[in-house]
Amino acid sequence: MKKFSNTYIFLYITALVVVIAVTLTLVSTGLRPLRDRNRQAEKCQQILRAAGHDIDRAKALDAFPNLAEPMTDDGRQYRVSCADGSIGIALRLDGKGLWGPIWGYAVVSEDGQTLKGVSFDHKSETPGLGAKITEEAFLKAFKGKKLYDRNGNFVSVRVLKPGTASGIAAENRVDAISGATLTSKGLDEMIQSSLHPSQITNHH
Repeated sequence: MKKFSNTYIFLYITALVVVIAVTLTLVSTGLRPLRDRNRQAEKCQQILRAAGHDIDRAKALDAFPNLAEPMTDDGRQYRVSCADGSIGIALRLDGKGLWGPIWGYAVVSEDGQTLKGVSFDHKSETPGLGAKITEEAFLKAFKGKKLYDRNGNFVSVRVLKPGTASGIAAENRVDAISGATLTSKGLDEMIQSSLHPSQITNHH
């Protein structure tokens, strides 16, 4: 049986590691345009979904330029044509759920008074509990909610357990997800901070 020196074995392993690393780098680089396109398509679909459009992700990227235009250079705000024929302002939302980040978009009316729709996503919320923030049954509860109370004070749209904070009117609140307290709290905090009038470019 032929024996190999320790030096030979070390050089062989080193060469193998280098070849594998180079191969993985080339594959990753080659797939980057596809990944970037998929991320952009997902973003476009989220914004259009919040604006009331039911568009497949594969078609969202092509449809987006005809329905939305950027309001800021950072890509966090868009003026968007809503499915009901009105114009809305799409705002990026970022927050923290139970197990990791949560994010999405909210579309408010041009006058900043009414929430026209939302779309949420998450990295690792619990299936059947916190993960319900992506489900249509939950999302539709936000449509038409008011960001100001009847005295003209900004209150955002609160995500609260039924029966709590009785001072918040029904038009300013959405029921939290049962059994997902921390996810709902994170969502509530995210919406409060992101929908403040000071966050909306050219708000009037």
